[in-house]
Amino acid sequence: MRKLPSLSTLRVFEETCRTLSFSKAAEALFITQSAASRQIKQLEEFLGKLLFIRSHSGLTLTQDAILLLPRVRQSLDILEEGIQQVQLHNPLQHLRLQVAPTFATRWLAPRLVALRRRNSQLQIALISETRQKYCDFDCAIRFGEPADCVNRGEWLCHERLVLVGSPLLAVNGVFPPLHTQPQLHILNGDTRLDNWACWLTAAGQVIAGPQSGLEFSTQDQVINACITGAGYAVLDRLMIRNELQSGLLVLLSPLELKSRNGYWLEIPVGKHDLPRVGYFHDWLQEEIQQLSQHAEPMSGMMAAVFADVDIPV
Repeated sequence: MRKLPSLSTLRVFEETCRTLSFSKAAEALFITQSAASRQIKQLEEFLGKLLFIRSHSGLTLTQDAILLLPRVRQSLDILEEGIQQVQLHNPLQHLRLQVAPTFATRWLAPRLVALRRRNSQLQIALISETRQKYCDFDCAIRFGEPADCVNRGEWLCHERLVLVGSPLLAVNGVFPPLHTQPQLHILNGDTRLDNWACWLTAAGQVIAGPQSGLEFSTQDQVINACITGAGYAVLDRLMIRNELQSGLLVLLSPLELKSRNGYWLEIPVGKHDLPRVGYFHDWLQEEIQQLSQHAEPMSGMMAAVFADVDIPV
């Protein structure tokens, strides 16, 4: 006979972890706050471990709770899916994804319509990375270096860095020199990504003197700022495909640099065998493979634009 807490207790634990509040968990589960608090206390006594640190400012998960939460959610997910498969002839598949912000808005979002057409039963939810510590997810697409995904995930692709600017900056087809315009930088935590330094080195360019610059927390913000003419930017060409095609941004150099950074796929332990995860994994790999096979050279229109551009250092 299995020695397990009751299902209702595990549901209260999961909901309390999500809301970090006994009252909110109780409200979501249609029970009283005292009942929710009592069930958590019973679970702690069953485990012999403290799961929440109670304070005037609210609840905080202990390390034991953080360790237990993914297993509880995985078990409840499997149970829920099994029940749905019995109840429904063709059950919905709820796929929870954590995706790096710019990849989500610029690369993944435009492809979700095609993905849903291929599998109409796939329901997709994008979860903020800021909630990663306390939120369960099926797959995550993270930004970093290949070393970051060793023993943790599967490498997808490198960034392809190009120098771009807005045509709003050009005067009679001539762009101002690099040193006269702010460099638009992407922050990775509290430090700048080295996109500019790597591109300038590869181009054999040196800009003398201190450089003015603007810093943004995401590449998406840099793209939007660059479109308005706030300065020049070194960006991942995969993320600005539409802007280049529409002319909102212009390639200012033919140099395209393979960055050491890129994107990788993480699938938590125990999730690999879920049908929805396998389907998304195969679809994602297929899309990435097509992307690498059809890497876009500079088009004739872009080449013509570049031929008319004068951008001295």
